[in-house]
Amino acid sequence: MRLKIIAGNVIAVLLVGLGGYLYVKSHLETTLGDQLDSQIDNDRVLFERSWRLSALEFVEQVRQRASSDEVKGAFRALDENSRRRAAYDRAENVATWFQDPARGRGGRPDVVLITDETGRVMARDRDINRMNRHSLLQDVPTLRTAIGGRAVHDAWWKADENHLLEIAIAPIHNDDGGVIGALLVGYDISNGVATREAQLLGRQIAFIRDGQVYSSSLEESVAGLDQHLGGDLAEAVEAAEGGTTATPWTEEIGEHEYVGVVAPLPSTPSQPAAFAVFGSRTTQMEPAEVSNVILILTVMALVLVLVYGFLIGTSFLRPLEQIEEGILTIINGRTDHRIDVDSAEFGGLGYRINQLVNMFTGTDETDAEGHTMSGTGWPEAPAAGAPEGEGETSADDAELAAELAAEPLEDYRTRIHEEYVAAKQSVGEDVSNIPKDRFIQRLEKNADNLVKKHGCRMVRFQVQTKGNQVILRPVIIR
Repeated sequence: MRLKIIAGNVIAVLLVGLGGYLYVKSHLETTLGDQLDSQIDNDRVLFERSWRLSALEFVEQVRQRASSDEVKGAFRALDENSRRRAAYDRAENVATWFQDPARGRGGRPDVVLITDETGRVMARDRDINRMNRHSLLQDVPTLRTAIGGRAVHDAWWKADENHLLEIAIAPIHNDDGGVIGALLVGYDISNGVATREAQLLGRQIAFIRDGQVYSSSLEESVAGLDQHLGGDLAEAVEAAEGGTTATPWTEEIGEHEYVGVVAPLPSTPSQPAAFAVFGSRTTQMEPAEVSNVILILTVMALVLVLVYGFLIGTSFLRPLEQIEEGILTIINGRTDHRIDVDSAEFGGLGYRINQLVNMFTGTDETDAEGHTMSGTGWPEAPAAGAPEGEGETSADDAELAAELAAEPLEDYRTRIHEEYVAAKQSVGEDVSNIPKDRFIQRLEKNADNLVKKHGCRMVRFQVQTKGNQVILRPVIIR
């Protein structure tokens, strides 16, 4: 029985715990996974908008510098060397201006240069002689647009430094409004740029050139990402560099499963560059691990169920085993044996079994309160001061006590027997088994017990009927 109680509780806890765990985890994984799948293309659109807004701001900053009197002053020098020196100084000043954190460009530019109206470099920052007289029209075709009078945003693969630069080019006008040159400012599209964009977007960002990752916000090595871009995703990358946005993809990269999309890098007409926006499905699923708490609680509940089941099972089985052993003892011939069970649940059962044994054996027994338990079915005479529910309290009435004490003993015995039998008959009970001698014997035994208990001279009884119950109420005679 103990095992059945424990097993039933264990099965219930397991079904509820494991069922709750599987449901919650499955629901969280499905919801979080679908959220990433459906959001990744929206994130791609958000990045494109962010990149274009940043590009517009960058172009406007360069345009303002190009239209300043300071930059225009580089063209007022009388000879070529003077103009080169002036252009160098202005390029350094522009680089310092952009280095101010208030400009929001992340530090000093990687290159600042000034060209003449033909696209040849007059001077650049950092080195006055570097790139002098070098034509940029082939390297940066959009320079023609700037010389034509319109500021532009583009990307430039600076082969001598192996840098992919984000550049803004603005025309420099003379006092009459004619274009006399151009100002170019460029920043490396570095890991720092990718990380900054990733933090704004909440996804990983990678910039791609020639089918390979140029920079990335990934903290770990990008070798795995390069491998996938050049393998399974090669067609998607090629299409993106050609100007077509690819469909979202899912790939295992390192220890993470990523969902991403590859698209052309906006506002870079001169350079076939692309970008990838991707998010870790593994990281996205981490909140689902909170469902493991259900497993932990289930294990704790199992332990509690096992302990509680053992204790409660024992509390039920032990008194039952005592009752069974007591009945077996009586069956084996010990008719004087009585069952004594210390249990609120089974104490009454033991008491009734004892009454049943008394009835079949005709044994009279008196409990600690003076009650006689008998197999005759006669009611007990309640003890004086008995607890409520066990009988009427004894009468300590001096007048009544004197009246009963004055009654001759034989007359008292005959009267009380006749009244008791008559009361029993009035409630419809069988009185054939209440002979006078046995009745008087019981009555005297109860009286003796009460005399000893209360230290009185004598105890006599009154017959009282309460509902369908006939009782003998003791009267104390001092």
